[in-house]
Amino acid sequence: MRGRGDRQTRDQTVGAILALLAASALGLAIAVSRFAYDGGTDGITVATSRACVMVISLPLFCLLSGRRLRLPWRDWWHCAGLGLLMVPMFYGNVGAVEFIPVGLTALLFFTYPPMIAALNMAVVRQPVGTAKLVAIAGAFAGLALMLGVSFETVDGRGVALALGAAAATAWNAVWLARRLAGRDPVVLTMHMGLIAAAGLLLLAYSGDGLVWPTAAVGWAGLFGVVALQASAVPIYFVALARIGALNSGMLSNVQPVVSIAAAFLFFGEILTAVQLFGGLMVLGGIWLMQWSDRRRG
Repeated sequence: MRGRGDRQTRDQTVGAILALLAASALGLAIAVSRFAYDGGTDGITVATSRACVMVISLPLFCLLSGRRLRLPWRDWWHCAGLGLLMVPMFYGNVGAVEFIPVGLTALLFFTYPPMIAALNMAVVRQPVGTAKLVAIAGAFAGLALMLGVSFETVDGRGVALALGAAAATAWNAVWLARRLAGRDPVVLTMHMGLIAAAGLLLLAYSGDGLVWPTAAVGWAGLFGVVALQASAVPIYFVALARIGALNSGMLSNVQPVVSIAAAFLFFGEILTAVQLFGGLMVLGGIWLMQWSDRRRG
């Protein structure tokens, strides 16, 4: 009995460490993308490269972990729609850094958890308690605070990309929960990634095509983003299996903190006091929502 308890504790500890590693890698990738842009590439090239590597790495992960790659046609069509949503997710998440500061990108993108809660209220008619309503209101007030300052000083294209990625992530999460609950998320992500890669390639070649870096720092940034994001996805799913979605979600709150810290260390980037306060309101609202869910659970 004691051996089982020790094993469960060990699994929880390992899962928590893996979840933190995955969140830190994703947060660091947003900051590292600035090197790619400084070296001559653009957001669509970074996003497309990441998606193409994901198309190769996730099937290998599925095969090594003994997963079946095939899906029923009904599920695959859902994956096709979800994969199209991944196009603005992948592009906006790192592409916004081409136009606005890293920290602001991370905070704007991380508004997706309160967007999920708002969509569940409006579309799914999911009942919410007082604590969650306060959390959603506080998070969107923080977003309004950040945007009120940012529109005066930053490129609106970056703001649109970051918020578009957040909205697409929220829709993706609600769609998955409603239509594909109980399916293996790794296999689903693999099929969605195929559609996303095709969509990003089409988007790239409908314009100027892929723009590769012209300097060593650009190649280092591009490879850094791709390696960090490609490794974070399977690590996150391993953590998810050990500690569950709620605990993984709570630990993922470190992601924007890592982005902001890395932006300061690498580029000396500092957000304004108002932007940071608005970001803290968003993160506080997310924490309150997760605390409410944990208490109910």
